[in-house]
Amino acid sequence: MTATPSSWIRPLFGALAGAGVIAAIAVLPTIDLPTVAPEPASVAIAPPSAGQTLVCTGALLATARDSTAVSSITVAAPQAVATAGESALDRGELTSDAEGAAPLVLRSAPGSEPFAAAGSATVGDPDLAGYSASSCRLPLLDSWLVAGAGTTGAADLVVLSNPGEVAATITLTVYGASGGDVPPGGEDIVVRAGAQRIIPVAGIARGEESLVIHVQATGAPVAATLQSSITRVLEPGGVDQAGALSELATRQTIVGVTVTEGALGTGTGLAGTMVRLLSPDADTEATIGVRAIGAATPVIDPVTVQLQAGIPAAVEMPSVPVGAYTVDVQASAPVAAAVWQTTGFGAASDFAWYQPSPSIDAAAVIAVPSGPGPVLTIANPSTADVTVELAEPGAEAVPVAVAAGTSVQVPVRASTSYQLTGGPVLASVGYVGAGALGAFPVWPSTAGQEPIVVYP
Repeated sequence: MTATPSSWIRPLFGALAGAGVIAAIAVLPTIDLPTVAPEPASVAIAPPSAGQTLVCTGALLATARDSTAVSSITVAAPQAVATAGESALDRGELTSDAEGAAPLVLRSAPGSEPFAAAGSATVGDPDLAGYSASSCRLPLLDSWLVAGAGTTGAADLVVLSNPGEVAATITLTVYGASGGDVPPGGEDIVVRAGAQRIIPVAGIARGEESLVIHVQATGAPVAATLQSSITRVLEPGGVDQAGALSELATRQTIVGVTVTEGALGTGTGLAGTMVRLLSPDADTEATIGVRAIGAATPVIDPVTVQLQAGIPAAVEMPSVPVGAYTVDVQASAPVAAAVWQTTGFGAASDFAWYQPSPSIDAAAVIAVPSGPGPVLTIANPSTADVTVELAEPGAEAVPVAVAAGTSVQVPVRASTSYQLTGGPVLASVGYVGAGALGAFPVWPSTAGQEPIVVYP
């Protein structure tokens, strides 16, 4: 029988069509096909502020003024506190180990605006003289004190304040020449609710010239500060109240360090500028850079320091000339850092511990307490220029341009508040005058909370 054309054409077309389908399926994964996915419904809800609690450092304290009670601690000078931001604050006081002391606690209500507070004190007694400025701080469960000494002539005090409703139990780990250790008297320190405990540094770190103290709290967070003072040949050489670092970091930037004429003109050969560093957990190399206000290039060659784990290092910087600076510390492991600066080594001198400044990404309220010649230093550690705005209450905001890698100083008025918006920047408030030196970092606004994205 003879095959007709239709009898072999139809199978041929069927085979070709099947081959085409197979080829299309093989090629399909390599083809970018449009995807259609509905955007999930969501809404961003900004929760109201839970309010915040700030603890002020409190009065300047003196030890052993009563010859019949050598361990007694008394008030040498009260602290004057300035506030900024929220006006409807609940003001309370803590009971204290020091006779006559009543440190201030400030609380804002839920849903209130951010606020800040800072205090200052001046004393001119035969056994204690100088000026101190410090910010009121949030209590923390974990913090670091980079200041003080346990040597002869120092009468330093660790001040632990608990504004909470339950007791806090504190462990103090002291890092010194032999490494980190919890000394006798540094463990199971109970700070009652609404109370302040004061621990003499000589009792936990006697003989330590360069120390760092790790403060760890359980039960309730505490605000830790370190009051340091020095007496040289029966002559008081200054006083300071240093706040705590909230965390270690591989980069610590100390803003607004002021080197005065007195530190260089003493003829003693002593360095008026010193950087204290600690890497608690690992050996590391740290680099210290010093830039003058308004300059992007270092004023001296960078200083490289080899840090041994757990042992603080004191780096003298005698070649830094008179002026105002930003000090930048960078390391490959997290470190603690601070700068000690003095106006001199004779009569009527004062010193200050300059602490690292945290990043301000959007806004901060700034309280400027009383003191000589207050100035706000704003630093821009990034590689891009930044313009921030600074305003007093009821006044028009003033733009402040800060070039990449530089810092600027803006004179501010004592006993006044300011609003800083923009960033990211770092900032500090500093004071310098006859026999007076003081500073504290500016902290970002913390009362507000980030919006929460809800998916119905």
